[in-house]
Amino acid sequence: MPADRIDAAVRRLSPEALVCWCNGQSLESRYSQSATSAGAPGGAAGAGVLRHQLRRARRVDAVPMPRFPVVALSARHIYLFSGPVPDTQAFAVLPRDQVQVTSSGNAMWRRLDILATDEGRPRSYTIMVSGLGGGRKRLQRLIDELVPR
Repeated sequence: MPADRIDAAVRRLSPEALVCWCNGQSLESRYSQSATSAGAPGGAAGAGVLRHQLRRARRVDAVPMPRFPVVALSARHIYLFSGPVPDTQAFAVLPRDQVQVTSSGNAMWRRLDILATDEGRPRSYTIMVSGLGGGRKRLQRLIDELVPR
């Protein structure tokens, strides 16, 4: 999806000026059969492996995410949109000063976990970003903005 279309959409839908944004993929989508060759002959074993990987990767406090989430950051809030090009308001708005952020991954896939508390319950929002294209640079800028040094 062209970055300029995503940028225009999140800026139009955000009530505040945005610092940066990053688009990615949900864990469920990342570990689905449609994302790999698990649907090929012998795919039942591949599907089992994917389900196992998803159970290991998914946090117990995980919030179900849309297939292609977009995270946008303003000075005071983190907005989570359903993508690939958002066309509705954010499905979650989190105060920046009340969240923690963790990131991990490798050269191919990076993971961002946004950890928040909602009415005393811990919640985590996870986005996976491919190392291909400009996603990795957008994610790094988002992390640099969120993690104090």
